[in-house]
Amino acid sequence: MSGTLLKELIEIFRYRLVSLNIILLIVSSLTMFNYKIVSLVTFALIINIYDILGYHFTLIRRNTQVPEKVIVRAYRIHQLLFEILIAVFIGFLFGWQYSISCGVIKWFGLQDLLYYLILRQPIPQKFTWMKWTPFGIIKGDLSKFEVIFQAVIGIIIAILIIIL
Repeated sequence: MSGTLLKELIEIFRYRLVSLNIILLIVSSLTMFNYKIVSLVTFALIINIYDILGYHFTLIRRNTQVPEKVIVRAYRIHQLLFEILIAVFIGFLFGWQYSISCGVIKWFGLQDLLYYLILRQPIPQKFTWMKWTPFGIIKGDLSKFEVIFQAVIGIIIAILIIIL
């Protein structure tokens, strides 16, 4: 590995709380085999680091001639495919109730909150892009409180799916 590549990887690792996300991902990945419920944490952390590396580093911090809307749409397509792949993998490992629970915590917006927390960015007061979530389908734009409340409900539902 070249010195430049190593320096770049270290820079990414040290960026805001990315190192915390990676460390928690490693710990949860090792722990989930003894405590299957931790696979939900692993799912949330792995799709979050994917979103940080894909969206924040690749899309937000770049220059391009391609229209923003086209780039974001392309990213969202491969992000969704990656999330489905990880959820299916967890389903094969631990059972489909875990895979469904991963989908629930994603649908209820938990990863969107993790994104802001790990990047140490303020959580927006208004979420205009979460119209695909349960509250968003009903209401449209969501407040910070509604997104947090929705994520907590999603966690509860995911746990209930697993234990019932």
